[in-house]
This record gives sequence, C-alpha cells and structure tokens, in this order.
Amino acid sequence: MPMLVLMPMLVTVALIRPAPGDVGMAGGVAVGVILTLVRLGHACLACVGRLSGRLYVFMYARDNESGTTMSQEQPDRARVEAAVAAFRMLSDATRLRLMWLLASGEYDVSSLSRMVAVARPSVSQHLAKLRMAGLVRTRRDGRRVLYRATDTHVRTLIAEALSHADHEVSGTPRHE
Repeated sequence: MPMLVLMPMLVTVALIRPAPGDVGMAGGVAVGVILTLVRLGHACLACVGRLSGRLYVFMYARDNESGTTMSQEQPDRARVEAAVAAFRMLSDATRLRLMWLLASGEYDVSSLSRMVAVARPSVSQHLAKLRMAGLVRTRRDGRRVLYRATDTHVRTLIAEALSHADHEVSGTPRHE
C-alpha cells in the first residue's frame, strides 16, 4: 500500500483496527486505520490514515504557551559552539559563494577559482578552513581532489541563508 511521507523523520508506526462496524470520529472526520505517525519539526505530529480508499492526514501542533518539552529545551554548549563555528565559516563572502557552488555539485579547486573569480591559492585556503569545520568533504578522482558540501543539512543551510538574503534584497514578502 503506498504511504505518504511528509517529512523524513518517522517516529513510530501504529496500526489501529476499529471493531467491525465501529468507525471513530475525530473533528467530524471518520477515522479508520492509522498508518503512520510522522514527526514534523519539534512539536508537530501528523497521522496518515486511510478509510474507504481515501487518504486522511490528521495533524497536531503544540503552542509555546503549554510548556516546554525535551525537544524545545535550549541546546547544550557543545551544539551551540558547533553552530557558531559553522556560521563563522559562512560569514566570509568568498566561502559562502564557494559553499553555494558546492551545495549543488562537486568541483576541483581550479574550477571553483574560475567560477568565483578568486586566486587559486586563496580558494585552497578557504576550502581547507571549510573542510576543517566539517562543512566540506573531498573525494579523489585520479590526481584531482573534488570538493562537495558535507550533507543535506549543510546544503539546506546554504539554500535557506541565500533565500533569506533574496527576501532582504528584493523586498519579496517573507514566509510565515
């Protein structure tokens, strides 16, 4: 049976079978078998269910006034320091431009140097810093070393930062 995936973080799978002839009601909508419980962000859950061939998505979102949960607590010192180090690396215009390119593919130093119009030794130094910060990984292809953004978290961070900048520069209304 096909399953709707809302976010990649699956919390649990629950199978609830109503008694024959017994169909529950939730908010005026008939509920049958709940297939999947999916985590959406820190405090949102969605239940995906099927009844009579129709797919239903029931969502729950907690407000901030009900108190905090473990996922809403302040991050520990090590996590904050790691995030600050990543933002520090991205605060340089050349490194941010390099990361924008590396978020979309693999490049060698010469190609990156041409694309950002910065001297090759300078690009090499920036890449070494990004690599030490864990934002870039390398792969050897013969005699060339290819660079790429470490993972989807880093690629998403770059895309979101530049999307935010686009709203700032263009005056496009913000998303809420």
